Amino acid sequence: MDTAKKNNTVLLMKNITKIFPGVIALKNVDFDVQYGEVHALVGENGAGKSTLIKILSGLYRPDSGDIILEGRKVSFSNTHQAQQNRIAVIYQEFNLVPDLSVAENIFIGREPKIFGKLFINWKKINANAKSILDRLDIDLDCKRFVSDLSVAERQMVEIAKALSLDARLIIMDEPTATLTEKEVIKLFEVINELKKNGVSIIYISHRLEEAFKLSERITVLRDGEKISTKLTSQTNEDEVVSMMVGKVVKDYFGGEAGTLAQKETVMEVKDYTIADHAYDINFKLYKGEILGFAGVLGSGIHHLLRSLYGATPKTKGDVYFNGNKVLIKTTKDAINLGIGFVTEDRKGEGILYDMSVLQNLTIIVIKTLTFFKGLFVKNVKEKKVFDQISRELDIKFADLNQRIIFLSGGNQQKVIIGRTLISNCKILILLEPTRGIDVGAKAEIHRIMRELANKGISIILSSSELPELVNLTDRCLVLYKGKLVAEFNRENMNEEKLVAAQIGQNISNNKLEV
Repeated sequence: MDTAKKNNTVLLMKNITKIFPGVIALKNVDFDVQYGEVHALVGENGAGKSTLIKILSGLYRPDSGDIILEGRKVSFSNTHQAQQNRIAVIYQEFNLVPDLSVAENIFIGREPKIFGKLFINWKKINANAKSILDRLDIDLDCKRFVSDLSVAERQMVEIAKALSLDARLIIMDEPTATLTEKEVIKLFEVINELKKNGVSIIYISHRLEEAFKLSERITVLRDGEKISTKLTSQTNEDEVVSMMVGKVVKDYFGGEAGTLAQKETVMEVKDYTIADHAYDINFKLYKGEILGFAGVLGSGIHHLLRSLYGATPKTKGDVYFNGNKVLIKTTKDAINLGIGFVTEDRKGEGILYDMSVLQNLTIIVIKTLTFFKGLFVKNVKEKKVFDQISRELDIKFADLNQRIIFLSGGNQQKVIIGRTLISNCKILILLEPTRGIDVGAKAEIHRIMRELANKGISIILSSSELPELVNLTDRCLVLYKGKLVAEFNRENMNEEKLVAAQIGQNISNNKLEV
C-alpha cells in the first residue's frame, strides 16, 4: 500500500481480457487511476466500458489479467467483495428497490440494528441518510418510498448510496443523464470535494464536455481495446471523437436543413392547456420540418408532447390536423392520425426486454400481419416489413430473433423509431432521442431525422442538448414554467439565447425579448 501511495496509483488493471461466446469484450486492456483523480472513460456503446467496470465491481471475472488495488493484487467474485474494498458503482440503470424508503436504499444490507440486531434502528438510519443527502444539498424526505421519486431524485439516491460506502474509488456511469442543471452543478461540486479528500473517480459519460470539465485524464476504448490515454489538457473533443469511432465524424447533425419555402401546415395547436403543466400553448408544425422544444425540467414540455400523443389528458385547447379539427384522447387516436412517439425513457418504456428485435419493431402493426383471427403471424410479410425498415435505418443486429436487450443503445433507439415509421407516420415526436447513446450513434440518429424530414415527415424534437437544438432544428420553441415564451429560427438561434429563454431571463409580461 505504501508503494502504491508513493506511486500515486490507487488502481491498476493490467492486460484485462474478457471473452463471451463469440465476442471478445475486452482484449489486453491496461487502465489505471491515481489518488484524487477523475479519470474519464469514453467510447461508443459496445466499446467495452461496461464490461470493464463490471469486472472491477465483481459482477464479471476477467479471463486473464490482473487487478491491483493500492499495491495489492485482488480478485472479486461478487459485488459485496468490491464494496468491502471500498469500491462503489453508480450504474446507468438504477439499482434501487422501489418498495423501500430512501434511507433503506442508501444503507441496504448495512442497516443499523437494535435489540440484538433484530430490528432496524429507524432513528439512526434516517439520521445517517439525511446527513449524506445534506452533504449533497438534496432536500429529500428519507422516509419516502423510492417508487414515489422522480427519475432525477432516484439518481441522487444512487449517488448518496455510493457515498455512504465511504468509497476510495467511485465509478460513475452516466450520472448526469437524468439530472437538472442545478443538480449537475451540485454533483460537480461534490466530485471536486471528493477529489480534495483523495477519493478517485472513474467517470463514464457520452457528454464529452463533462469529461473535459471534470477529468485529469481521458481513456478511449474502441471494440474492446484501449486506443489511448491522454491528459485532458493535451487533447480536444475532435481528437477524442475520432479515436472513439475510428474516423472523423462528418455531417454530425445530418446535413443542411430543408428550405420550407411553402410552409405547408401539418398540425396546429391552439390554446392548449394541461392542468399544472402547460398553459395556452399555440404553435404550428410544418411539413418536413424539425421543430425543437427547449426548457428546463418542469417547463411542461414532456407533458405537452405526451398529451399530443394521447398519453396525458388536456384541460382545454384544440388540435388541427391538415386543417381539420381532431380529437386525440388516446394513443390509438394519435397512431391512427399518423403520429409516432419515441419516449425519453428508452429502457423503461421504449423497448420490450424479453422480446426479439423483430417483435419490438413490428409490434405496433402486428394485427395487420396476422391471420385466422389473429392467432398466427404472417412470418414472410413480417420479415419483409422488418427488412425494409432495418435497411433504411441501418439497424445493426446479429439475428432478427436476437433479444433487443443485447443491442447497443443506438440500435435500440433505431428500432423504436422504425416501429413508428411502419405505422404510416406523418408526425414523429421524439423526446431526448440521443440521451445515453454514443457519439457515432448520435450522428446516425441525426442523419435519420434529417432524411425523414427531407421525405416530408414532420418531426418534433425535445432535447436538453443545446448543440443538438441549434444545429439540427429548423425552429425552436422555448417553454418556461408551462408557457411558450420564445420562438427562434436558424438565423437568430444560438446556445446563449436558448439558455436565457429557458431560465426566464429578459422575460417581460410572459414574452421574451430576443
